[in-house]
Amino acid sequence: MKVFEWDDLRIFLAILRGRSINAAAKLLGSSRSTVSRRLQAMEDQLAIKLFARHPEGFVLTEVGEAMVARAERVESEILSMEREVFGRDAGLAGPIRISMFPQVAQSLVMPYIAQFSALYPDIEIELDASFEKANLTRRSADIAIRFQKAPDQHLIGHQLPGFARAIYASQDYIDSHTFTGPNINAQWVGWASKENVAFWNSDTPFSHCKIHHVVTEPTAHLQAVKCGLGFSDLLCFVAEQESDLVRIPGQGPVRVNPAWIVTHPDLVSTERVRVCVRFLHEAMCKHAAELTGENIS
Repeated sequence: MKVFEWDDLRIFLAILRGRSINAAAKLLGSSRSTVSRRLQAMEDQLAIKLFARHPEGFVLTEVGEAMVARAERVESEILSMEREVFGRDAGLAGPIRISMFPQVAQSLVMPYIAQFSALYPDIEIELDASFEKANLTRRSADIAIRFQKAPDQHLIGHQLPGFARAIYASQDYIDSHTFTGPNINAQWVGWASKENVAFWNSDTPFSHCKIHHVVTEPTAHLQAVKCGLGFSDLLCFVAEQESDLVRIPGQGPVRVNPAWIVTHPDLVSTERVRVCVRFLHEAMCKHAAELTGENIS
């Protein structure tokens, strides 16, 4: 019997975590056909199914369950070796993977990425601007900018200025809709599924308003609010630049999300990662008043 290769185990674990071929392909940065073909080859080799296919997703069979612990141990060892080798690289050249929320990339960090690239032309930046939390242990990213109260215990973090949030709409929308009381007709524009939005809007005075529309892409979401599709919870440093938007009266003081720039301890000795973390931290701290909402009257 042919011995499994590391790529086989990567595909097995990606399907386990994503519960579908499409999700696994996205996690691996591969094509759906490649993932499907490799899974079929593994199952043909074993002459048994590793996953049962259900409408709600892929579910491990008994044989598949027996493989998980061993596959994860192999993964842990290989990733540890990769981080150790990467961490010994002292040069200011090579790739850096950075993960952050799209709004932070689009409206704040991108000019500084360009400046950093001009200073260090041999460093290649791979920027993942998405809402997904990158797994630094698996090297989905080398550096991540996150909204959280404190960095995960296994990561090294540098605190950034907090990011103020408030609830915005167009003035026309505010004038023509009711947000509280018995005759509410104002509606949220959601960022994600209605269930997720309902969780974070529960601490606002407008939690009884319906979530009617969902627009996940940040630029389109902002445009939707400006055009009067509804109202939304927005980062102040983005919304305050828009003359078409105003903060809805009666919502109280702005709320602030703590923020951190984090990396894995194995990469601390990697010069290009250390230099990039310091550069981004200093750049973002220059915007402290604007990010934290100090200038909002």
